[in-house]
Amino acid sequence: MLRKSFVLPILPLVLLSACRSGNETLEKQNAEILAEMKRINARLDSLEKQTKQNAEIRPELKKLNAKLDALDKRIKQRRAVSQNYVPGPVPANLNKLFKIRPLPANPTDQQIIEYVRQIREATIGQTSFTSNDPQIALYERIGPGHLRLLLPYLENDGSHSPFYLHIVLPKLAGEADKGVVRQSLKQYPVLIRCVVRNGWLKEMKKEILSLLKQPTARNVPVGEIRNCIPDLVQSPDDLKTLTDVYIHHPTGYVLLNGLKMLPGVDIRNLVNQAWAEAQKNPLPEHSMIPRAIDAVRDGEPNVEAVKYLLMLLMTSDNPITHQSRTKWIVPLLSSRCDFPLYDPPARLREWYGKNADRIVFDSTKRKYVVKK
Repeated sequence: MLRKSFVLPILPLVLLSACRSGNETLEKQNAEILAEMKRINARLDSLEKQTKQNAEIRPELKKLNAKLDALDKRIKQRRAVSQNYVPGPVPANLNKLFKIRPLPANPTDQQIIEYVRQIREATIGQTSFTSNDPQIALYERIGPGHLRLLLPYLENDGSHSPFYLHIVLPKLAGEADKGVVRQSLKQYPVLIRCVVRNGWLKEMKKEILSLLKQPTARNVPVGEIRNCIPDLVQSPDDLKTLTDVYIHHPTGYVLLNGLKMLPGVDIRNLVNQAWAEAQKNPLPEHSMIPRAIDAVRDGEPNVEAVKYLLMLLMTSDNPITHQSRTKWIVPLLSSRCDFPLYDPPARLREWYGKNADRIVFDSTKRKYVVKK
């Protein structure tokens, strides 16, 4: 069987993985092997152009594919025996991706299902996903008109990530798929990407708002509607739906700027209400921090939110964690207080232990201060 050549687009990914070894000799040998793989793929393409029927060519094709398998195995073995090799993120199985043949012009349902199966199989065990990975181009080649076949693959089943399908989804939904999108939104909330990015928001507004009212709304990628709020909110009931999402959805904080564009919204009350809800039903840190930031920036005075952010700064002894938290927290608090934000966590803990009970908001200075 001929294999589709993807050497050029994925070669940088392979080389990057090889470079992690820190062994220049190993990297040079791997580069030579990859160059040989490229030449073999070029030969495969040439043979495919010559004929698909010539029986004399088939033995050579079999030998070339076997050689590619052997070369791929050699690279893996060299990485495994390198003393300096440090395991990193696991990419897709590039060898399997090489073998995936393109779909015909008018594929049958079974051909599409088999095509998807091969892509998913090449992704098993993968831990590193980017929008530049070759699976993106592979999925895009399915094209619109087959969305109903792809719906079962939109959910994470534990062994196959739907990451790539979610990215290309809008390109796989055309006018002929609009009815499938409308009918399937409730079961597959990620289809909201198709609605927004394909310009169907106004005609499916009713379905979108209904989806946001459901208990399953927590599974809706609400970031997709962050720039569409004025188009969605046309009544007090619509506004309540969106503010409820802001308050209760794990990533509802992304809607705040859109809600600020609407007249009559009490932003101060809204952010404080959302922060109170987050304290009552704690979210992961990456969701709690934006809630606290909203409350400090737009909900003053909110001493509890300030204390939460200070707690994060003084409990992040891990340098990487501390750097990440500092990037978000310090720029916000530095203009709103004169606390020792730049001190090491241990010193900040010592200061906080002595002053936490006396932190208040000074309405004259418009700052958080330690009450004397």
